[in-house]
Amino acid sequence: MAEIRINATGGVKLYDADDSHYAQILAGTISSNVDVLTLGSSSADFNIPVKVLGTTPTLTIGDAGAEDTKIVFDGNAQDFYIALDDSADDLLIGLGSTVGTTPAISIDENLAVKTYGDITMTGTTPVLTIGDAGAEDTAIVFDGNAQDFYIGLDDSADDLVIGLGSTVGTTPAISINEDRDVTISDGAIDFDVASHDTSNGLKLGGTLVTATAAELNIMDGVTSTAAEINLIDGGTARGTTALASGDGILINDGGTMRMTNVDTVKTYMSSAIDCDADSWFATLDSETDFSSNQVLDFSNVVKLGSNVTESAGTFTVATAGWYLIYRTLTNKGSDTSLADIYVRVNDTKVAASRTLWDTSADSPQYYGEGSTLIYELDASDTVQMFGQGYLYGIADDRRLCWWGGVRLGA
Repeated sequence: MAEIRINATGGVKLYDADDSHYAQILAGTISSNVDVLTLGSSSADFNIPVKVLGTTPTLTIGDAGAEDTKIVFDGNAQDFYIALDDSADDLLIGLGSTVGTTPAISIDENLAVKTYGDITMTGTTPVLTIGDAGAEDTAIVFDGNAQDFYIGLDDSADDLVIGLGSTVGTTPAISINEDRDVTISDGAIDFDVASHDTSNGLKLGGTLVTATAAELNIMDGVTSTAAEINLIDGGTARGTTALASGDGILINDGGTMRMTNVDTVKTYMSSAIDCDADSWFATLDSETDFSSNQVLDFSNVVKLGSNVTESAGTFTVATAGWYLIYRTLTNKGSDTSLADIYVRVNDTKVAASRTLWDTSADSPQYYGEGSTLIYELDASDTVQMFGQGYLYGIADDRRLCWWGGVRLGA
């Protein structure tokens, strides 16, 4: 029969039913009296630390019954438990003492681990490793309400991928390959640097891009080469390429740069110099003695442009520009009167425009003198022949006294 025996060495032996084997409880070194074990009708309380010794020691809780089993840590302010939630077949670590309530970590039969709170990795250079170098995809999936996202290793491509959904490699947004090349996936995907305001934001090679999106978009559609764009640089060397019909010229058209051709410019330049509208021509058709200083009224106005008016020998121009003023004067052959004549602009004599004959009886008969000058006139300026002298005018094709002007350009 089974019995309990206490031996002289302080051990308690528990024998089996046939008295052939025993299990012994030994007393170690005891320095004071202590209640080691308190047995109740529903529990056994150990009042000292308990060790499970030996080789490959095992502590089994439960007997394969359909029930929860647990170890409860009965704290002062908080209780915690480690337990088998038999209904879910999960190993739980949780708050409190009731299995299945307020879990912190759960491990299911597939070794899938779930956490129900924040995870903080503290310490020096902490590392979280996902995967074991196997030929498989690994991922962190963000399980959202409306959309899921993942950060994963696409093992087949050897790329780190950030994408939409939960399947690695599908609907990627950003990929980084083994050379650290970054790819923004093709398609209707924007890469918005929201902080870019020309003072902060996008940098290229460490240099801040100070252009706005609108300024950069100016380049959209530009087909020029760098060499062609550089031609509008003010420091570009001037060439000697010959112009030909059809060649293009860049023109500022009221603030908008446009391309035209040399033929159009030629037509405009020709029309801008309107010799017909900005000209006059008058002749003296009879012998006239201008005996005192006065405006010389050459009464026969052969040509009067639409931009020029005339009154009593005074011509008024309406268009500013450079004018060619020309004249030919001839004296009366038998007269010895002084002839001293100038061109006047706005009643002021123009330098280098004087015609002078003295009163010598030996003066050549019918002495003619012609001269030209180029003078800049403003709109509304007046031009006159002014002075005195006996001029030989005649009305036929032998005319010997005339003058006129024509605008050459701006």
